[in-house]
Amino acid sequence: MTELRSSITVPHWGQHLRALVKIAAPLSFSQLSEMAMNVTDTVLLGSLGATALAVGGMTTNLFFCTFITFQAALGGGSILISRARGRAFAAQNTLEDLSGIVSSGVVLALLLCLPVLVILLPAGSLLAFFNEPSQIVTQGSRFMHLLLWALLPNLVIIGLLRIILPAFGSERLLLWTMPGMAVMNGFLNAGLIHGRFGLPEMGLWGSACATIVTGWSIALLLVVLARRQAHLKRHLRVARPDPRAMGEMLRLGLPMMGATGAELLAFQMTGLHAGALGAVSSAAHQIALSVTSTAFMISLAVSQAVNIRVAYWLGAGSPRAALRSTLGALFLVLLWTSFTATVLLVFPEYIAGFYLRSGSADAAQVMPIAVSLLKIAGIFQILDGVQCVCAGALRGCHDTFMPMVLMVLTYVPVSIFGGDWLAFKGGYGAIGLWIGLATGLGILAFLLSIRLAVTFRRKLGSGEPVPGEGLADPA
Repeated sequence: MTELRSSITVPHWGQHLRALVKIAAPLSFSQLSEMAMNVTDTVLLGSLGATALAVGGMTTNLFFCTFITFQAALGGGSILISRARGRAFAAQNTLEDLSGIVSSGVVLALLLCLPVLVILLPAGSLLAFFNEPSQIVTQGSRFMHLLLWALLPNLVIIGLLRIILPAFGSERLLLWTMPGMAVMNGFLNAGLIHGRFGLPEMGLWGSACATIVTGWSIALLLVVLARRQAHLKRHLRVARPDPRAMGEMLRLGLPMMGATGAELLAFQMTGLHAGALGAVSSAAHQIALSVTSTAFMISLAVSQAVNIRVAYWLGAGSPRAALRSTLGALFLVLLWTSFTATVLLVFPEYIAGFYLRSGSADAAQVMPIAVSLLKIAGIFQILDGVQCVCAGALRGCHDTFMPMVLMVLTYVPVSIFGGDWLAFKGGYGAIGLWIGLATGLGILAFLLSIRLAVTFRRKLGSGEPVPGEGLADPA
C-alpha cells in the first residue's frame, strides 16, 4: 500500500458491495478448492475398498478439523493489519512497517502446532475410544502420523497467509494458487494411490503423501509470490515479533478459536449421533451436510470480507462506513442464502438423487430422510449466513469473547443436547438432530444481531472523531 492522498466522499453502497465481493470471491474459491480436495481424496480412496475409505476419511477429517480450529486463533492478525491500513488511509500516510505483526503471527502459528500435535499424535487412541475396529485404529494411527508432516505448511504458512493476504488487499494471490492446490492434490492422489503418471503405487499411504507434497509445494509457491509483491515485501521479512501485537492477537484469536471449535463440535456430534441411528440416517445426514457445507463457503467468505472491511473502517475512524460495510455484507449473504434456500426447498428430491444410485434398496430408504433434512437445511441456510456475517463484523469491532460465549451457550445445549433429545427421546431421528441445529443457529443469529446493533449504536453515538469521513476508499 502506498501513499493515501484522496479526499472525496465516503464510499457509497455500490463501492462497499464491490469491495466486499473483491475480497470474498477469491476466499470462496479458496475454500471451495479445499472442499474439492476432500471430495477427490474420498473418491480415489473409495476405489481401494471400505477400510481404506474409512481410514482416510476419518483421519483426514480429524486432522483438518483440529488444525482449522487452532488456525482460527490467527484471525487476530487480520484485524490488526486491517486496522493499521485504515489508520494510514485516514492519516494519508504510508502504511507503517507491519513485519512485527506478521512475525508475531508466525511465532503464534508455530506455538499452535504443539497442542495440535498433542491431540493428534495419539490418533489411534482416539479411534479406539470411539470403538473403531482394530484394523482401522492401527492404519489410522499410521495415516495420521504421515499427515502430521503436512501440519507445518498448512497451519504456519498457508493458514497464516490465507488470513493476512486479504487484510493487505492481496487476496488475488489465493485465487491463483488455491485452485491449483486442488488440481495438484488430485493429480498426486491418483498417481501415488494407483501408481499412475510414472509415480510409485503406494495405496492408502499415497493419499497422505500427496497431502504432504501438495501442502509444502503450495506453501513455498505462496511465499515466493507474496514476496514478489512490492507492497508486501517489507511486511513479510523476518523481524522481531511485536509483544504487544502478540498479546492482542491472543486476546482476539483465542475466543475465535473457541467459537470455531464450538461450531465444528456441533456438526461433528450431529454426525456421530446420526451414525448411532444407523446407516440410513447417517447417509441422509452426509448428503445434507455435503450440500450445506458447500453453500456455506460463500457465506463464510462474506463473513471474512466484512471482518476485514469493518476493522479497516474503524481503524480509519469511520464507524458509519463500517456499518455500511456490515449492512452490505448482510445484503449479499441474504441474497445468496435466499437463493440456496429456494433451491433446497423446491428441488430436494433432485439434489438427494444426485448422491443416490437409483433403484437400490438403500436409496429408497435414504431418500425421504435426505429430502426432509435438505428442507430443514434450506431454512437454516439463511440463519447460518446471518450469524456468520454478524460474527465476522463483531470480530472487526474487536469483539470476539462475547460472541464465543453466545456460540457455546447455543451450540452445546440447543444444537447438541436439544437435537440429541429430539432424535432419541422425541423419536424424530435424524430430522430431530437437524431441527436442533436449525434452532441453535436461529437463536444465535438473533443474539449476535442484537449485539451487533448495540455495538454500532455505541460507536456511532460515542462522539469519537471520524478522520475517515470525507476520504475515498482505495480498495
